Amino acid sequence: DGSHTDQVVLSMVDGIRGNKLRHVDLQLHKGEILGIGGLSDCGMHDLGKALFGAIKLEGGYVYSGENLKKEINSEVTAMKNRIGYLSKNRDVEALATKASIFDNIAIASINNVAKLNFFMFKSPEKKLVHKQIRDLQIKCNDSQQLVNTLSGGNKQKVSFAKWIANDSEILILDCPTRGVDIGVKQFIYQLLYKMKKEGKSIIMISEELPELIGMSDRVMVMRDGKYVDDLPTAQTTREELIRLMVGRELNNQFPPKTNKPGEPFLKVEHLTGQYNGLRDVNFTARRGEILGLAGLDGSGRT
Repeated sequence: DGSHTDQVVLSMVDGIRGNKLRHVDLQLHKGEILGIGGLSDCGMHDLGKALFGAIKLEGGYVYSGENLKKEINSEVTAMKNRIGYLSKNRDVEALATKASIFDNIAIASINNVAKLNFFMFKSPEKKLVHKQIRDLQIKCNDSQQLVNTLSGGNKQKVSFAKWIANDSEILILDCPTRGVDIGVKQFIYQLLYKMKKEGKSIIMISEELPELIGMSDRVMVMRDGKYVDDLPTAQTTREELIRLMVGRELNNQFPPKTNKPGEPFLKVEHLTGQYNGLRDVNFTARRGEILGLAGLDGSGRT
């Protein structure tokens, strides 16, 4: 809805890392959802990691904390300053898939439930984990279920639960709805809006324009590792964002359809799979034709 305070809670100043980040400046305000978009390899994914201290800058700084006095130069520093990061590579970077739901959620919150710096008491830890399972509606048998047995949507909920349990004030989300079904996607959108209203600050890196426009208060566009512009979402359009991402007007995004499909080249009738969920699929592809396959995540198109 465009509302947020004037307080800056996270800042990058002249961030440099090879050709991925070229003198990038960024400011995130308290209670703001800042969307970051661009084409593939524009540098936005590296920007998210650099803001969390997961990759080292070759030049420039990242600051957070009260009056922006804390330099964020490592993941440990980021976590101490209540910053969380969700990688787009969920199964490799965001989660320990061979560990339990309990361990994945609790690991980021060790300092919050540890006593005397080295003793861990299970009771507070259990309450913390079970609250997240309940609040985020994670579908599982119990907290000891292995993460690699969960659906994509429930894995993503565990990723969120880890940082919410750590009471993160700033969340850096890289493609947060990638690989989840429409129901979980809607749940995530509602969760982000709720967190915004609680005063949390969110950076949402996304490859989906409808998501950027629909969820962000402000959209920052990157191209070739450089900051291009940032615009209040209410004052921009899909066409304007595409122009900024590409660097030119796209008047003819798709070529005119002048081809005339020929005779049938591939015909599929009553295709049903025992393990992949396909049920009675029928279609015909013709010579000289581009046949599109559409559907929601989990529909079976892949």
